[in-house]
Amino acid sequence: MYGEIDLEAYTLSIIRLNTAFEKLQNSSPVEEVREMFEESLDDLEKIYIDIVHDLNQDEVNLNEYYLFFQNGKQTFPQYIEALGNIDNKEIQEIVNSLSNVFLNLNKIADGFSGGIK
Repeated sequence: MYGEIDLEAYTLSIIRLNTAFEKLQNSSPVEEVREMFEESLDDLEKIYIDIVHDLNQDEVNLNEYYLFFQNGKQTFPQYIEALGNIDNKEIQEIVNSLSNVFLNLNKIADGFSGGIK
């Protein structure tokens, strides 16, 4: 990603994830929910891999990451909890994978506690 977070992909994945939660709550067909979760997972995994790659470079501009993870400190735990509350054997594997991505992103967010000076 060359030091930039794909915020468009992140935003779309979160919208898709929220829509999947709503569909799950409204008893929509599990196939629809699974597909939305899978698409979100694909985007979020790619974003996570790009972030890890970028942060492991010798020179990193942390400004964009700092703002992203400041927001993430509030939102990632909410998604971890919401995903943890899903009890559906048909989609449990994808739910667990999504939880892992949010747990990994949350670990990075915890490292951004000091701020940029």
